[in-house]
Amino acid sequence: MPRMLSSILRTTLYTVDRAVGRNAPNDRLDVLLVQFLLFSSTKSEISVPVLTVPRGQRVATPLFRVTTATPTHLRPQGNIFIDGVCGDQTIGFIEYFQEMMRLRGEAGAELNGQVAPLGTKATTTMKLLNYTPDKIGLPWTLGQSDAFPQELNNSFYNYV
Repeated sequence: MPRMLSSILRTTLYTVDRAVGRNAPNDRLDVLLVQFLLFSSTKSEISVPVLTVPRGQRVATPLFRVTTATPTHLRPQGNIFIDGVCGDQTIGFIEYFQEMMRLRGEAGAELNGQVAPLGTKATTTMKLLNYTPDKIGLPWTLGQSDAFPQELNNSFYNYV
C-alpha cells in the first residue's frame, strides 16, 4: 500500500511498499501511485538542457567526456492511463522518465524500468517523482486533481 511520509521540515514524500515496473511485484495501489506521479511529471515532454557555446568563444577541455546522447526511450504517445495495471505503457513511461532524468544529469538516476520504495537500494526514481507533488499542490489537495485515483484516498486520508 502506498504511503505518505512527513518530516519535521514540513515536506511530504510519497512512496510505495513494493517495487513497481519491470520484473516487480506491481501491487495495484502502488502502481496507481506511480502512474499518477508519472502522469503529473510527463504531461508534456521533459526538457533536457543542451550545453551550447557561443561562436568564437574558447572553451576549456572538460575533465570528463561530454556526449550529446540521443534518448533511446522515447516518450510513449498520449498520456499514461491510470488503471493500476503495470503493463508495457507504464514501463515505457518509467523508462522514459528515468532516461530523461539521467540525461538532465540527476545524480544516481537509474535506468532499470523500476520504481523502488524509498529507503531501499535504487530509490532515485521515487525521489525524483516526488518533485511532482510540489507542482500539483499540497498533499491534502491531491484528491482534488481529476487524475488522482480515488482508490488511493484510503491509503492517504482517513476520514472519521
